[in-house]
Amino acid sequence: MKKIMALIFIFTVHYCFAQQQFQLAMPLMKYRSVFFADTASFTINFNQPGSAVHYTLNGEEPTETDLLYKTPVIITQRTIVKAKAFSNSFAASETVTAEFIKDGKKIRQVSFSKPDDAYATTNVSILNDNTGGNMNFKSGTWLGYKNDTVEINIELKKKENINSVLVNILQDENSWLFLPEQVLVYYYNDKQKAFLPAGKQFFFSESPAAKKSSAKEIILSQKIKTNTLKLIVLPLKKIPGWHPGKGNHAWLFIDEIKVY
Repeated sequence: MKKIMALIFIFTVHYCFAQQQFQLAMPLMKYRSVFFADTASFTINFNQPGSAVHYTLNGEEPTETDLLYKTPVIITQRTIVKAKAFSNSFAASETVTAEFIKDGKKIRQVSFSKPDDAYATTNVSILNDNTGGNMNFKSGTWLGYKNDTVEINIELKKKENINSVLVNILQDENSWLFLPEQVLVYYYNDKQKAFLPAGKQFFFSESPAAKKSSAKEIILSQKIKTNTLKLIVLPLKKIPGWHPGKGNHAWLFIDEIKVY
């Protein structure tokens, strides 16, 4: 009898432990685009009974004491949203993250190097139309390149003081999509009638990274006032040794430009 009771006890403990270790699915965050001019909004779908979704608007990891999701949330400034599902019966879900990015200086137009034919577009405003930020490189919102150099020319609506330039890039290393080696920023100097260096940023792919839409902001090294900027983006020419495609030319995918 004692052996039977002991077996029942062990089974009960094991069963309860297994139940507690079951992890909730990740919430589904839905939005039109992470880029916006005035306001953006998002909703969260999660239907597990007895659970709740909590979120933060400051980029910190959510806890059960943070904001409880109930209705659509309005965003009015650049914001990193993180959301997570919680339950007393199961382990908390993985965290879903989205960075919402507001317009900066008013852009008149953006021109760019010809992308690969498979990822080209007739939309001349594709890099400043506030559409994109998704994880699907075949969505039609991305420009795809396999060049050694990509040139992007930006014309603002008026001369303004510029502090930084943001480039949104897709990282999907399983599909050979990497960050570039570097981004160089130039501005047009009216007195010298030439483009002069204004800033640069290097990127490294020393180890695998999560698939994500990465907003990379290049802070300028000097104060400038201009209405004309040029970006020279240098894609990764050789995929690093840790990747199955090592030695091959990487892809570069860009879908939005902002100036601040």
